[in-house]
Amino acid sequence: MPHKTFNIGPNALNSNPPYKDNRIIDIQNHDGAEYLLQEIKDTLKIPAGSQGPRRIPSMLLWDQEGLKRFEDITYLDEYYLTQTEISILEQSSDEIARKIKPGSKLIELGSGNLRKIKILLQALDNLGKSVDYYALDLSLPELQRTLALVSPGTYTHVRCHGLLGTYDDGRAWLQRPENMHRDCYIVSLGSTIGSFARPDAVAFLAEFADVLHRSSGSNSRMIIGLDGCKDEAKVSRAYNDASGKNAGFIANAMKHANSVLGYTAFQHEHWYVQGEWNTVSGSHDQFVIPRRDVHLFDGVSLKAGEKILVVQSYKYNAEEKTTLWRKANLTEVGQWSNDDDSYSK
Repeated sequence: MPHKTFNIGPNALNSNPPYKDNRIIDIQNHDGAEYLLQEIKDTLKIPAGSQGPRRIPSMLLWDQEGLKRFEDITYLDEYYLTQTEISILEQSSDEIARKIKPGSKLIELGSGNLRKIKILLQALDNLGKSVDYYALDLSLPELQRTLALVSPGTYTHVRCHGLLGTYDDGRAWLQRPENMHRDCYIVSLGSTIGSFARPDAVAFLAEFADVLHRSSGSNSRMIIGLDGCKDEAKVSRAYNDASGKNAGFIANAMKHANSVLGYTAFQHEHWYVQGEWNTVSGSHDQFVIPRRDVHLFDGVSLKAGEKILVVQSYKYNAEEKTTLWRKANLTEVGQWSNDDDSYSK
């Protein structure tokens, strides 16, 4: 079994005006389409003197079609990450829920289909803990679809809401004065942290930790899932399934890029997807690669076989996890893992 860790580590945030169940709050601080367009143009260019492949924003993976494609992946037998995390939550949700203070907020970063968080929400409800759950996601249709699964009446004590925006939008929202006076639990499941380069993961967690440290809640925490499986064969099967669902998910990022750019820069038949284990970085890397020379836009042309990195999935062993917490100014106060400690929270 792989290793997922739920680690709870300090501090806080809070509330808003009178709520309505399943209310979706638009917290976007910029035009999402314009922001993504600029990200595409910036990341595909290689700065002078830099090393490594070109990139496209991993945010392109998460349009409505991408979310549905990824949900299909999570049901694959070889995609151990979701199955393991669900197993940990089923075994430990009561213990985790007991550590969450009544009256708190839970903000889930990149909520997806709520399949995992619902296990914890049910445990909180069974304990009679009154909490507000906020699902943070980029997709309004996806928020509407998933929040319908936890409509008013689903729980007696748990109230569910949506936040429409990016991680940066969520962090800014948490710093509003009205949100700094209640205990808060920032929840990151599904190995979201693993999709950041290691220095970026440190910065990402440190920024949220700083918000919590500056708030007045005394019991605020972060609940973080980490995958520590470094079995190359097992990881490769998870991200390169025989049915091609992972490849379709990655290829959809090119389709989304075309939509944002407003023309067909990426012609599907001219590209293929390649996933590979990176021993040096301890990550599984997924690329899109042109079969022939291509021109995307001014200043960006690629030779056949030149890789564009879409996403890296970093794995954290015990030592790397400890280093991550230390550098992000987090203190681990609880951990729940599978049998071989390869996946934990």
